[in-house]
Amino acid sequence: MNRNSFNVAYCGVTCALSLIVMFAAIIPSMTYVMPAVSGVVIWTVCGQVNRKWAFMTYAAAAVMSLFFVPEKESMIYFVMIFGYYPLIRDLIHRFSFAPIRFLIKLVFFNATAILAFTIVVKLFVDIGQVLEGMEIFGDYAVFLLLLLGNGVFFFYDLSLRYVYYAFSNWITPAIKRKIK
Repeated sequence: MNRNSFNVAYCGVTCALSLIVMFAAIIPSMTYVMPAVSGVVIWTVCGQVNRKWAFMTYAAAAVMSLFFVPEKESMIYFVMIFGYYPLIRDLIHRFSFAPIRFLIKLVFFNATAILAFTIVVKLFVDIGQVLEGMEIFGDYAVFLLLLLGNGVFFFYDLSLRYVYYAFSNWITPAIKRKIK
């Protein structure tokens, strides 16, 4: 198979699979999970093709998700955080000093999460719906939500290392055997 044909086909299939994964976000408990899984799907393009093609695949999936994904809150989190974070994670890990990497990830997540949350609350969901059941925390409920989000994000970041290992050691060799 011609390499350029493989690149186009792989990126197209990955983009479609990413959108299919995003459709599962209509299940209420999957609103935050599916954007993260969809970002991992797009991230596989880095391993099979390269980062430039991966960003183009992300851009295509992001634009199509604006039109086709019914769960708009999930779509915003995909477009603003989880769709491209796995792609820039490798760039962040070029810094050898671990506290700098941690600080960059912390600033990235908090800035994008606050922006995404603001967009979701202004355009799609009432703040009361988001904070439902958190009344006992009063004015600190939003900050608690952000703190919990940070914990989940760092667990997600840690799990990406193991997903990368599994993908590069098990899935990539199987794909390469199939296309030869």
